[in-house]
Amino acid sequence: MVLNKYRPRVRKYLESLVKPLAEVGLTPNQLTIIGLAISLTGAYLFAVGSQRIAALILLFGSLVDALDGTLARLTGKTSCFGAFLDSTSDRISDGAILFGIAYGKLVGWEVAFITLMGAYLVSYERCRAELAGSGTLAVGIAERAERLILLIAFALAGRVELGVYIVAVLAWITVFQRLYEARRRLGR
Repeated sequence: MVLNKYRPRVRKYLESLVKPLAEVGLTPNQLTIIGLAISLTGAYLFAVGSQRIAALILLFGSLVDALDGTLARLTGKTSCFGAFLDSTSDRISDGAILFGIAYGKLVGWEVAFITLMGAYLVSYERCRAELAGSGTLAVGIAERAERLILLIAFALAGRVELGVYIVAVLAWITVFQRLYEARRRLGR
Protein backbone atom coordinates (compact mmCIF):
# COMPACT_ATOMS: atom_id res chain seq x y z
CA MET A 1 0.00 0.00 0.00
CA VAL A 2 2.86 2.32 0.72
CA LEU A 3 4.31 2.10 -2.79
CA ASN A 4 0.95 2.16 -4.59
CA LYS A 5 0.64 5.89 -4.02
CA TYR A 6 3.69 6.43 -6.27
CA ARG A 7 2.24 4.57 -9.27
CA PRO A 8 0.84 7.70 -10.97
CA ARG A 9 4.25 9.40 -10.71
CA VAL A 10 6.11 6.56 -12.44
CA ARG A 11 3.44 5.74 -15.02
CA LYS A 12 5.03 7.91 -17.74
CA TYR A 13 8.43 6.29 -17.16
CA LEU A 14 6.93 2.82 -17.41
CA GLU A 15 5.07 3.79 -20.58
CA SER A 16 8.30 5.00 -22.18
CA LEU A 17 9.86 1.62 -21.37
CA VAL A 18 7.03 -0.43 -22.86
CA LYS A 19 6.57 1.51 -26.09
CA PRO A 20 9.48 -0.30 -27.80
CA LEU A 21 8.11 -3.62 -26.51
CA ALA A 22 4.72 -2.83 -28.03
CA GLU A 23 6.37 -1.89 -31.32
CA VAL A 24 8.05 -5.30 -31.62
CA GLY A 25 4.72 -7.02 -30.89
CA LEU A 26 5.38 -8.37 -27.40
CA THR A 27 2.10 -9.09 -25.64
CA PRO A 28 1.38 -8.40 -21.96
CA ASN A 29 0.96 -12.13 -21.27
CA GLN A 30 4.32 -12.89 -22.88
CA LEU A 31 5.89 -10.22 -20.70
CA THR A 32 4.26 -11.79 -17.62
CA ILE A 33 5.82 -15.17 -18.49
CA ILE A 34 9.22 -13.54 -19.09
CA GLY A 35 8.97 -11.86 -15.69
CA LEU A 36 8.13 -15.19 -14.08
CA ALA A 37 11.11 -16.85 -15.75
CA ILE A 38 13.38 -14.09 -14.41
CA SER A 39 11.98 -14.55 -10.89
CA LEU A 40 12.48 -18.32 -11.11
CA THR A 41 16.09 -17.66 -12.10
CA GLY A 42 16.46 -15.50 -8.99
CA ALA A 43 14.93 -18.28 -6.88
CA TYR A 44 17.44 -20.76 -8.33
CA LEU A 45 20.30 -18.41 -7.51
CA PHE A 46 19.11 -18.22 -3.90
CA ALA A 47 19.00 -22.01 -3.84
CA VAL A 48 22.67 -22.20 -4.84
CA GLY A 49 23.61 -19.54 -2.29
CA SER A 50 24.21 -16.56 -4.58
CA GLN A 51 21.97 -14.11 -2.78
CA ARG A 52 23.47 -10.89 -4.13
CA ILE A 53 23.21 -12.02 -7.76
CA ALA A 54 19.72 -13.36 -7.00
CA ALA A 55 18.78 -9.94 -5.66
CA LEU A 56 19.98 -8.21 -8.83
CA ILE A 57 18.04 -10.67 -10.98
CA LEU A 58 14.91 -10.12 -8.86
CA LEU A 59 15.35 -6.37 -9.13
CA PHE A 60 15.29 -6.71 -12.91
CA GLY A 61 12.39 -9.17 -12.69
CA SER A 62 10.43 -6.68 -10.57
CA LEU A 63 10.81 -4.07 -13.26
CA VAL A 64 9.57 -6.51 -15.90
CA ASP A 65 6.68 -7.45 -13.60
CA ALA A 66 5.70 -3.78 -13.35
CA LEU A 67 5.64 -3.46 -17.13
CA ASP A 68 3.08 -6.09 -18.15
CA GLY A 69 0.10 -4.14 -16.84
CA THR A 70 1.42 -0.94 -18.37
CA LEU A 71 1.88 -2.70 -21.71
CA ALA A 72 -1.67 -4.06 -21.50
CA ARG A 73 -3.13 -0.60 -20.84
CA LEU A 74 -0.97 1.09 -23.48
CA THR A 75 -1.89 -1.43 -26.20
CA GLY A 76 -5.52 -1.84 -25.18
CA LYS A 77 -4.91 -5.52 -24.43
CA THR A 78 -6.15 -5.66 -20.86
CA SER A 79 -8.06 -8.83 -20.09
CA CYS A 80 -9.45 -10.73 -17.15
CA PHE A 81 -7.22 -13.66 -18.07
CA GLY A 82 -4.17 -11.40 -18.21
CA ALA A 83 -4.88 -10.15 -14.69
CA PHE A 84 -5.40 -13.74 -13.54
CA LEU A 85 -2.15 -14.86 -15.20
CA ASP A 86 -0.25 -11.97 -13.62
CA SER A 87 -1.60 -12.75 -10.15
CA THR A 88 -0.89 -16.46 -10.55
CA SER A 89 2.65 -15.74 -11.74
CA ASP A 90 3.20 -13.53 -8.70
CA ARG A 91 2.15 -16.36 -6.35
CA ILE A 92 4.44 -18.83 -8.15
CA SER A 93 7.28 -16.33 -7.93
CA ASP A 94 6.70 -15.65 -4.22
CA GLY A 95 6.69 -19.35 -3.43
CA ALA A 96 9.73 -20.11 -5.57
CA ILE A 97 11.77 -17.29 -4.04
CA LEU A 98 11.09 -18.43 -0.49
CA PHE A 99 11.68 -22.04 -1.48
CA GLY A 100 15.02 -21.07 -3.05
CA ILE A 101 16.04 -19.13 0.06
CA ALA A 102 15.18 -22.08 2.31
CA TYR A 103 16.71 -24.67 -0.03
CA GLY A 104 19.92 -22.65 -0.08
CA LYS A 105 19.89 -22.81 3.73
CA LEU A 106 19.75 -19.03 3.95
CA VAL A 107 16.78 -19.35 6.32
CA GLY A 108 15.02 -22.28 8.00
CA TRP A 109 12.11 -24.06 6.32
CA GLU A 110 9.82 -23.12 9.20
CA VAL A 111 10.46 -19.40 8.75
CA ALA A 112 10.06 -19.66 4.97
CA PHE A 113 6.73 -21.48 5.44
CA ILE A 114 5.37 -18.93 7.93
CA THR A 115 6.46 -16.10 5.62
CA LEU A 116 4.85 -17.77 2.62
CA MET A 117 1.60 -18.30 4.51
CA GLY A 118 1.49 -14.62 5.43
CA ALA A 119 2.29 -13.50 1.89
CA TYR A 120 -0.36 -15.77 0.38
CA LEU A 121 -2.98 -14.71 2.92
CA VAL A 122 -2.41 -11.04 2.11
CA SER A 123 -3.33 -11.74 -1.52
CA TYR A 124 -6.11 -14.20 -0.67
CA GLU A 125 -7.80 -11.84 1.77
CA ARG A 126 -7.93 -9.06 -0.78
CA CYS A 127 -9.38 -11.32 -3.45
CA ARG A 128 -11.93 -12.98 -1.17
CA ALA A 129 -13.06 -9.76 0.51
CA GLU A 130 -13.44 -7.98 -2.82
CA LEU A 131 -15.53 -10.90 -4.16
CA ALA A 132 -17.69 -10.60 -1.04
CA GLY A 133 -18.31 -6.94 -1.81
CA SER A 134 -15.79 -5.01 0.30
CA GLY A 135 -14.63 -2.80 -2.53
CA THR A 136 -10.90 -2.54 -3.20
CA LEU A 137 -9.09 -3.91 -0.15
CA ALA A 138 -5.60 -2.53 -0.84
CA VAL A 139 -4.86 -1.88 2.83
CA GLY A 140 -1.90 -2.83 4.97
CA ILE A 141 1.74 -1.97 5.38
CA ALA A 142 3.29 -4.72 3.27
CA GLU A 143 1.80 -5.57 -0.09
CA ARG A 144 3.84 -7.61 -2.54
CA ALA A 145 6.02 -4.74 -3.79
CA GLU A 146 7.14 -3.77 -0.30
CA ARG A 147 7.88 -7.38 0.64
CA LEU A 148 9.90 -7.94 -2.51
CA ILE A 149 11.89 -4.73 -2.08
CA LEU A 150 12.79 -5.74 1.46
CA LEU A 151 14.00 -9.17 0.34
CA ILE A 152 16.03 -7.63 -2.48
CA ALA A 153 17.58 -4.96 -0.24
CA PHE A 154 18.59 -7.43 2.47
CA ALA A 155 19.89 -9.93 -0.09
CA LEU A 156 22.05 -7.20 -1.65
CA ALA A 157 23.46 -6.62 1.83
CA GLY A 158 24.11 -10.35 2.19
CA ARG A 159 21.47 -10.66 4.94
CA VAL A 160 18.45 -12.14 3.19
CA GLU A 161 17.61 -14.16 6.31
CA LEU A 162 16.95 -10.92 8.20
CA GLY A 163 14.83 -9.73 5.31
CA VAL A 164 12.73 -12.90 5.45
CA TYR A 165 12.09 -12.42 9.17
CA ILE A 166 11.03 -8.81 8.62
CA VAL A 167 8.83 -9.77 5.67
CA ALA A 168 7.19 -12.47 7.78
CA VAL A 169 6.30 -10.00 10.52
CA LEU A 170 5.07 -7.34 8.10
CA ALA A 171 3.06 -9.84 6.05
CA TRP A 172 1.26 -11.07 9.16
CA ILE A 173 0.61 -7.51 10.33
CA THR A 174 -0.93 -6.88 6.90
CA VAL A 175 -3.02 -10.06 7.23
CA PHE A 176 -4.52 -8.73 10.45
CA GLN A 177 -4.96 -5.22 9.02
CA ARG A 178 -6.94 -6.68 6.12
CA LEU A 179 -8.92 -8.96 8.37
CA TYR A 180 -9.91 -5.99 10.50
CA GLU A 181 -10.79 -3.84 7.49
CA ALA A 182 -12.77 -6.66 5.82
CA ARG A 183 -14.71 -7.17 9.07
CA ARG A 184 -15.42 -3.45 9.24
CA ARG A 185 -16.62 -3.26 5.62
CA LEU A 186 -18.48 -6.54 5.38
CA GLY A 187 -20.06 -6.55 8.84
CA ARG A 188 -21.42 -9.71 10.37
